[in-house]
Amino acid sequence: MAVADPALVIQELRQCISSGQEWYGAMLHAVRDWPLTEEELDGERYVYLLDGEALDLIRLVERLCIEVADLVPQDDVVRLIANDRPPSDHAYADLKSLIGPDKYRAYLTFIYGVLVEEMVVHAVVEDLRKRRRTAGLTRYDAELDDAYKYVYGNTRSELVDLFRRDKGLPRRSHITLTEMKEFTYWLFKMRLKNSDKSRVASDTKRALTVLHRYTAAKGRQTL
Repeated sequence: MAVADPALVIQELRQCISSGQEWYGAMLHAVRDWPLTEEELDGERYVYLLDGEALDLIRLVERLCIEVADLVPQDDVVRLIANDRPPSDHAYADLKSLIGPDKYRAYLTFIYGVLVEEMVVHAVVEDLRKRRRTAGLTRYDAELDDAYKYVYGNTRSELVDLFRRDKGLPRRSHITLTEMKEFTYWLFKMRLKNSDKSRVASDTKRALTVLHRYTAAKGRQTL
């Protein structure tokens, strides 16, 4: 179904849940049909497709949950939004068929371009700390800026300034969660462009290890 009007997507979502359909599956179908890449709602900016390429699935689900708050269990919604824990175990297994191949590819792009990219920096921090402990530098603890310089060539604040200039965004004293995701995806694309393939592969492999460890620990905490 090709739907151009988000109001129709929301209407169908509510009808599906009201008729007894499992709410998360219905919501993923709504994700498949959702036509907007971003919008502003009640003064808040919602970006669903970073740079027109990477699907922030949880952000879009969060937006849709607003429209069905009276129809779904709020405890399930909190677990989903806060901990990325869907109410049904089969949800991720069926994700590609539920949201469609185009949205699924965009979702995988988000996984690698944002979630894994965040772990690139943390993996380098861990590595730097190990190297310095091995060298006997017990009083020196690696900071995030050391990792940003190692991976991207500049400190985080310098990179944020470059990102905002590149995107034509105003300079501010803080960075929102949405802008942080956009910034991380910008870093991902810059790293792919400027680093040799072997280093990209090595950094990504280490990042995936850290992400798997973090995800496993988070799963244990939320059981």
